[in-house]
Amino acid sequence: MSVVLRYDIRVSPRELSDPQELVLEIRLNLLALEYGYRYRLDIGPGHGGARVEFVRTIREARCVGAPERRAGRLVLLFKIHPDGTLMRYTW
Repeated sequence: MSVVLRYDIRVSPRELSDPQELVLEIRLNLLALEYGYRYRLDIGPGHGGARVEFVRTIREARCVGAPERRAGRLVLLFKIHPDGTLMRYTW
């Protein structure tokens, strides 16, 4: 089971311009950790806005990300650290 969030135009947390948005992203990551989610997938826009999915395992991340990658979307995988920051993983 994963949690899905939708954004308008952003693809990555690196594109945050406002410090308040960064704080909100960190809070969101910490909330996901509290619910047991350890990884985050940032899925780039296809026909609509970008979305973020939180998953518990690498296997679940592959199951969610593989069809998106085959469809030509950009999928970034991150591990959530206990302080709410993200570390990029490669496929």
